[in-house]
Amino acid sequence: MERYQVGILGGGPGGYVCALRAAQLGLSVILIEEGRLGGTCLNKGCIPTKTLVKSAELWRELKHAEDFGITIHDAGFDFARIMARKDQVVNTLVGGIEQLLKAKKINVVKAWGEVKEAGYLEVQSETGIDRIQVDHIVLATGSLPASIPVPGLELPGVVTSEEILEQKTLPESLVIIGGGVIGLEFASIYHELGVQVSVIEMLPTLLPMIDEEIPKRLTPLLKKSGIQILTKTSVKAISAGDGALIVHVEDAKGLKELPAQQVLLATGRKPNMRGIQVKALGLELECGAIRVNGQMQTSVPKIYAIGDVVGGTMLAHVASMQGMVVAEHIAGRQVTMEGRAIPSAIFTYPEIATVGETEQALKASGKAYKISKFPFSANGKALALGEVMGLVKLLANEEGVVIGASIMGPQASSLIQECVLAVEKGLTADDLAKTIHAHPTLPEAIMEAAHGIFEKPLHLA
Repeated sequence: MERYQVGILGGGPGGYVCALRAAQLGLSVILIEEGRLGGTCLNKGCIPTKTLVKSAELWRELKHAEDFGITIHDAGFDFARIMARKDQVVNTLVGGIEQLLKAKKINVVKAWGEVKEAGYLEVQSETGIDRIQVDHIVLATGSLPASIPVPGLELPGVVTSEEILEQKTLPESLVIIGGGVIGLEFASIYHELGVQVSVIEMLPTLLPMIDEEIPKRLTPLLKKSGIQILTKTSVKAISAGDGALIVHVEDAKGLKELPAQQVLLATGRKPNMRGIQVKALGLELECGAIRVNGQMQTSVPKIYAIGDVVGGTMLAHVASMQGMVVAEHIAGRQVTMEGRAIPSAIFTYPEIATVGETEQALKASGKAYKISKFPFSANGKALALGEVMGLVKLLANEEGVVIGASIMGPQASSLIQECVLAVEKGLTADDLAKTIHAHPTLPEAIMEAAHGIFEKPLHLA
């Protein structure tokens, strides 16, 4: 019987990074993945959607080229080619991961895998079930789109975030159920490409998990752009109408109907337990996810779990870090998964990125804090780019240590990293303010906001 030091079930950003790090540390590794390497993030989430974001962004810039003195005649786009480019990007990255794992001599088995008892992985092969002995098991099975108890979800034209990425044509109209990250990213992409978009959110605000000031600023911008936003609205049913779908909703004013050619179900994701015999293994669960400690160990000795299957912050970069923690812990290193500074990036227009505390959480806790904001409308580079919507918002404790940041505006997903480092390392606003920032650049907005924690931004009246 084959034997490995590390056996990983799932080849997403948690599983394959864990495999790479374990091999780097000299451990023998087998990785079981039924589908394509890269998991949801690479194949059906982060990468394909951001590739579409780039196409939508370029089309938006072309439509506004005259604002920059550029005249373009007969511009257009081919959605089938946009999707083909998305596939090309994904295939390139999947191939890269395959080569990395091969170079590290990691045994990748593309088959259905299952865990029924500690110490063994079971793999379905052409000849039956193969049992593989492993010293340590890492459960990295990811997540699945979550559903809601609404009649009509089975109708043709109702799709998940995974299914919509396989389409080669655009619908004329799209109703999106869910005003979270997934829903708003697709809303921004499809609206930019000319689709009539409506977003339905049951809660009072979009993006309820981030600093409340950001969705308050974002919502009117989305509405002004032409996206219909319906908050405090619940979906009662979906029915087939005359050549279209009808989404039946209810708000404070009563019932109403929203016609659409297509409906996107974007109500979040849930841990994927397929292939994990929870009861047989004796795994402890918490809110439907596998319970783990700071080293990502489950309640069963030598069985670890990482990524979306453990719930919490379901982000690819979190899964990857958890995978590295597991590999290093198995190798005998003293490591703990820290959750103090986890960045989140949302690729709407404008972009949003956050890290650390939110103002509403600080208010609720009664903790004293300081706040500073700096608008991109006062930043020279943003003005030159023609991207002046949004701001940098910093939160600090009474001593001036940066404990949270929210950015809405151009390249927010890249700008946030300076704030992530500040939160992670306990830097003060003074540290940021007195660090020389190149001019003219967008990060100067962070420097200006940092000045405002104890005094006032330099470039605001």
